[in-house]
Amino acid sequence: MVRLMARLILVLLLGPGWASQAEDFAVGDVPVIGSLDVAGLAAGRHHFYFNAGRGPTGLPLLVPVIVLKGAQPGRQLLLTAAVHGDELNGVRVIHRLAADIATDDLAGTIVAVPGVNQPGMEAHSRYFGVRGGDPNRAFPGSERQGDAESRFAYHLWHGLFLPGTDLAVDLHTQTTGTSYPLFVFADFRNETARGMAFSLLPDMIKNDPGEEGTLETSLVRKNIPAVTFEIGGPKQFQKSLVSKAQAGVMNLLTEQGFLQGEIQRSRRQPVVGTTFTNVYADEGGLAVIEVDLRDRVKKGTEIATVYDPFGQPLRRHLAPVSGAVVAIATDPLRDPGAMLVRILH
Repeated sequence: MVRLMARLILVLLLGPGWASQAEDFAVGDVPVIGSLDVAGLAAGRHHFYFNAGRGPTGLPLLVPVIVLKGAQPGRQLLLTAAVHGDELNGVRVIHRLAADIATDDLAGTIVAVPGVNQPGMEAHSRYFGVRGGDPNRAFPGSERQGDAESRFAYHLWHGLFLPGTDLAVDLHTQTTGTSYPLFVFADFRNETARGMAFSLLPDMIKNDPGEEGTLETSLVRKNIPAVTFEIGGPKQFQKSLVSKAQAGVMNLLTEQGFLQGEIQRSRRQPVVGTTFTNVYADEGGLAVIEVDLRDRVKKGTEIATVYDPFGQPLRRHLAPVSGAVVAIATDPLRDPGAMLVRILH
């Protein structure tokens, strides 16, 4: 009787497609998997939910997965979006790519995850749900130790991200209150990753050795070329940037042999740098940013002014270095210590 009641509850919660075995059930007509077997799939488009453990109510943490398996053999590309839950442009890029790529024309497989951090997305948060930490500092994760995001990362890493992956592009944006142009982080010590960065046709590239716990760095350390592709600002679909990012990913797919076609070269060479210099608000106030994304600035250029409630200037901020503006605050309300402008040089 208890088992029957439990089954009825799961049917109500998960829908009529739920099957008796936890490792073999469905939500509606979408199968739920605990690991991805690309080799066993027929050519074409496939949808799954990946079961990445359980949340605080005991229900499965289900992550959507789109697999585009080409009619011709080839390598496997991992394409992820919204590892940070407030960074949504990449979700739309994946949706558009999946709609536009014909698997008959595809050599190899694309494993696309349009919304990695479902708890963060539901909480309208960068982080892992309401109280969690940064999931993009948690890879490759831990099965039995660490916080919830570390265990979540472990399931994703071993069941979905690592198996079969030959290349990876992790789609991000700046976080709430700030914005990027089209911008790539790439570790130039990996020659393939360096080439991928330019193939994406960004405005700027940071030659970056990586950061502990990020998906990109964790993959590169496994000798899987990976880059992080930043696309504008959070909590919106920016149509122009989404279109440019989609074109960049299509160009990468062409250059890497997944698709046939003409490889595009950027009309304007991206700005390449190795260092960030951030300018922070010394005290709280209403900030007017005096520069735009991609602007070239010289040391000493006025880049931001912070005002008091009466519109009187509290502090004028000058560029401490020469370089190109890679990030700006879009929210005028700045706490003490909040970033105003980031310069790449």
